Amino acid sequence: MAGTIEEKVTELVTPLVESMDVKVWGIRYRGGSDHAVLQVFIDSEEGVSADKCGEIMDVLSPALDAADLIAPKYTLEVSSPGLDRILFTLEQTKAYVGKTVKAELRMPTQGRHKLQGILESVSEDGMLKINDKVSGEMEVAFSNISTARVVPEFPQNNKKAPRSAS
Repeated sequence: MAGTIEEKVTELVTPLVESMDVKVWGIRYRGGSDHAVLQVFIDSEEGVSADKCGEIMDVLSPALDAADLIAPKYTLEVSSPGLDRILFTLEQTKAYVGKTVKAELRMPTQGRHKLQGILESVSEDGMLKINDKVSGEMEVAFSNISTARVVPEFPQNNKKAPRSAS
């Protein structure tokens, strides 16, 4: 089996999730000395309902217990990636070119640990061009990003401002 807990869990759960007509968007494990959380993000073309998350949890929970991949007590969470989805792979990241993203870096680039701006491009060799709102255009290696998220954009509401009572 692969190395990290995330890799081992992905290997185990992907065929189970795909057999239920959804795909694994990503896996995130956050360990703690007394309690850990294993998050399984799932997605499909139609989106994911709470019922579907529950069904998948009912399938994954016994499979994970039987595989015994995680030593301490942990909580299993199954959810959709949401609007502020984490981008786990370069392929996922390419789909959000032109959108606003937030990135936390492993090693600072130009003195910055956190960037937020328009994702201008993603090259085949894994370089991202982000037009950061503070530093302008920056190039960052995808491998240097610890977490990248999509920043949800909501349409501006054209309602008139409430009149003040005078």
